[in-house]
Amino acid sequence: MKAGFRGAGLIPFDPQAVLSKLDIRIRTPTPPSILLESANSWVSQTPHNPTEALLQSTLVKSRIARHQSSSPTPIFETVVALAKGTERLAHENTLLSAEIRMLRKANEALSKRRHVKKTQLRQGGVLTGQEAIDIISQQEVDIQIRRDERQNRGNSNGESSTNRCCSKCGKTGHNSRTCSNNIIDPRLLDS
Repeated sequence: MKAGFRGAGLIPFDPQAVLSKLDIRIRTPTPPSILLESANSWVSQTPHNPTEALLQSTLVKSRIARHQSSSPTPIFETVVALAKGTERLAHENTLLSAEIRMLRKANEALSKRRHVKKTQLRQGGVLTGQEAIDIISQQEVDIQIRRDERQNRGNSNGESSTNRCCSKCGKTGHNSRTCSNNIIDPRLLDS
């Protein structure tokens, strides 16, 4: 054991002998090849969802940061603005796609219902009194739904819809110009 310590320069203590035995080669490390492969294999693509948009903007920012010949600040601001816009559009696209799917399902169900009614009559099916009443009531419901939708579209500011009435007598169905009553109701003057 003593020979091992002597050979290493520890006994007697000689720091120069220890340093001379070390094999030190100074070199600059090369960057990992994985980063180079991923940077070269990347191709710009249109993002299809918010996650892809965010990943693509992050990748572009990292490539700009590695580029050393220019100041990246204005480019970063542009990339951030572009990423926000793309992400917003991707979210909007997702919502619109869901709405289109929902409307297509509703439209398909409605067309199936109408198709069944028509084929029943075309094939010489017998229409009973109760079926006729059901068809008429369904049509009335459809008309009422369309009327309500039109009123809701026309009244989109959230106010409740009220029937208009005559300012002279307070009755609905006519206005003050066509009112047959010449006497003005005093209760209507206070309002």
